[in-house]
Amino acid sequence: MIKSVSGYLCLLLFLSIHSNAATLEFKTTQLPPFMFQKDGLAAGPGKDIVEEACKQEGFDCDFEILPWRRAQHEVKRGTASGLFMVGKNEAREEWLHFSPPILKTGYGFYSQTHNPAHYTDLPSLAGLCVIVNSPSNMYNHLISIQQEMTSRQIKPIRIITTTNFTTAIKMLNGGRCDLLFGNIDVVNMLIKRLGLLSVRPAGFHGQIIYYIGLSKAAVPYEVVTAFNQRIIQLHQQGKIKAILAAYDMTPAELPSLNAVNP
Repeated sequence: MIKSVSGYLCLLLFLSIHSNAATLEFKTTQLPPFMFQKDGLAAGPGKDIVEEACKQEGFDCDFEILPWRRAQHEVKRGTASGLFMVGKNEAREEWLHFSPPILKTGYGFYSQTHNPAHYTDLPSLAGLCVIVNSPSNMYNHLISIQQEMTSRQIKPIRIITTTNFTTAIKMLNGGRCDLLFGNIDVVNMLIKRLGLLSVRPAGFHGQIIYYIGLSKAAVPYEVVTAFNQRIIQLHQQGKIKAILAAYDMTPAELPSLNAVNP
């Protein structure tokens, strides 16, 4: 009887530990078409991919849309498990394990149709006002452009920040700045949604890759490894490509396996 009770308690302890390790709470923000709210719930390609990985791995995963600054804060301090979609940078690598790359998109400049401002090189931006969403990798990238202009003795851009893309593009449309800098998929979608015929592309500025990030403070290493291996399998099975195709997006190329281990 004692052995039976002892075995039962050990089983309960194992199940409890396993359950805790396999429960992930993901945070994201409103950034259509990558992630958005539908019928009060998180939706979009990022959520679909994470949900499929969790389903196949047997993880219990929850999703919540928050302001981006708060979402990052919760994951950084370990009160939430992960973020999507997120760009990679050195600061984030200190508190996030990154998945294999998920999708590729790009940054670009936009202007009003009657404004001749157009990006070709750094001198073409001299002294211009540029709107950008912050906090974001887009803002960090624009700051690096500003710093390079200063180092090269080119009159630097003046940066205006907003906390959401809709406000940013409306400011551009209203003539508050010469250019808007942002993710091309996001801006192109907003131009169509808002019917802004007076906003046009004004120069492409590089490819970017989006990932899923798991909190180093909250998620055990073995769970990170299992999740990332599942993402690799979804890539290899063509399921990530199929999910992104439904949103007219392009998957990122899968690097060598050694490059995606946490």
